[in-house]
Amino acid sequence: MIFETIKALAAARNIPLHTIELALGLPLGTLQAWNQTAPCNKLVKVARYFQVPVERLLA
Repeated sequence: MIFETIKALAAARNIPLHTIELALGLPLGTLQAWNQTAPCNKLVKVARYFQVPVERLLA
C-alpha cells in the first residue's frame, strides 16, 4: 500500500520514481521494493519530499 501511494503521488506530479530515489539518496529500486517489505526510517524522507505527513503514505 505504501508503494502504491508513493507511486500515485509521483504520477500526479509527473516525477519518475528513480528521480525521487536519486534526490533522497536512496538506492535505485528502493521504492518499488517497498511493495514487498516495510520501508523503515526512509519513509520520513519520502514524506518530506512530497511535503505530506507520513500518515498519508500509510493510509
